[in-house]
This record gives sequence, C-alpha cells and structure tokens, in this order.
Amino acid sequence: MDHFETSIRERAYALWERDGCAPGRDEHYWRLAEQELTRSAAPAEAPAAEAVAAKPVRKPAARKPAAAKSAAAKVVAEVAEAAAKPAPRRRRAAAAAENVTTH
Repeated sequence: MDHFETSIRERAYALWERDGCAPGRDEHYWRLAEQELTRSAAPAEAPAAEAVAAKPVRKPAARKPAAAKSAAAKVVAEVAEAAAKPAPRRRRAAAAAENVTTH
C-alpha cells in the first residue's frame, strides 16, 4: 500500500467515526477522503488563480421605504386605533344633578 492510499484510508475512517459509524457507507467516505486529499495535494498556485478569476462580492441594496398606505388601509388603521383607546369617562353634568327632585 502506498502512502497516498494509507492517508485516504485514515481520513475516511476519521470521517466515518465523526458521522457516527454509519454502516454501508464505506465508498462514500473513501471518495470524500480522496477528494480532500487530492485538493490538499494540488499546487499552491491554483487557489491564487481562482481568487483572481472570482467575481467581487456585491453588497445588498438598501431597502426602499414602504409604499404609502392606500385609503382603505388608512381607514382600517384609524378604526383599529380608535377601538384600542379606552372610551372617555363621562362626567355628570352639574345642572342635571341640581334638577333632580327627591320626594
């Protein structure tokens, strides 16, 4: 067995253990380990070339202000606001209290 195959075997075993030792997934972990080790063995120049070719990341646009409410929505909002407020307390009219006659 060569060194590269031994490295793949060890990495596949580590991945398999990390994922809870799922049975029947040996080929899956072997290929994952092989891909990882192949990428790490690639020349150092490749990532730099990819970084130059990559597009710059754009910032998301600022959100636009909400559109003005329609007339119906304004009426509904006013009614809901009025319903949420408690009714004003009623005062007894002083004149009404004076006009009351007792027998």
